[in-house]
Amino acid sequence: MVRVACFAYLVALLLAACARERSRVREEIVPSREQQIAEGKRAYLRACASCHGTDARGDGPVAPTLKVRPTDLTRLASAHGGKFPRTHVEDVVTGASPITAHGTSDMPVWRITFGPTSSGAAATAALRRRRWLNGLVDYLETIQEVR
Repeated sequence: MVRVACFAYLVALLLAACARERSRVREEIVPSREQQIAEGKRAYLRACASCHGTDARGDGPVAPTLKVRPTDLTRLASAHGGKFPRTHVEDVVTGASPITAHGTSDMPVWRITFGPTSSGAAATAALRRRRWLNGLVDYLETIQEVR
């Protein structure tokens, strides 16, 4: 009887550990909106802030050296009738809608992080890049100022 009780206790512990791990893995695969926005902000600061600025107003440390001032990314919704242009932003970030200042569509400055790939680990890499892209665009949507 003691053996059965010990075995049942161990099985219960194992099941609890598996459930906890499954929950942790699910959070990594499907982040909450808050997690995605936080990841997007980190991606923005890493990939965009040098030109667009940490507050996304187009006044990053590199901006004065550029011929054309970077776009104020907090005003994208205002420039599009009060609606955030999600598809347009995704296209600009991935290089599908080229912006001269970002480089050519063959090699824009951010394509390694956000653009498509045909490498051997393409499925995992594509999911990760899509998550970064969604997070970045979600973050930009949260900082819109409609005036």
